[in-house]
Amino acid sequence: MPLLTQSFASTAIARGSYDTDTQTLELTFVSGRDYTFENVPEHIWDGLCAARSAGAYFASQIKGRY
Repeated sequence: MPLLTQSFASTAIARGSYDTDTQTLELTFVSGRDYTFENVPEHIWDGLCAARSAGAYFASQIKGRY
């Protein structure tokens, strides 16, 4: 199961995908912009999917780190 995908009920992030083999996270923001983040541990993806606010989780756990 190398590619995981998720849609988010978020005002910031529309959808994302995570490749477990390469630890690559790809996010599409509601603005339509796509971003790729490298070397993201799977627990970060899991946390994003489980977060009450995907935007807040992104800001505190992903942005500027990967």
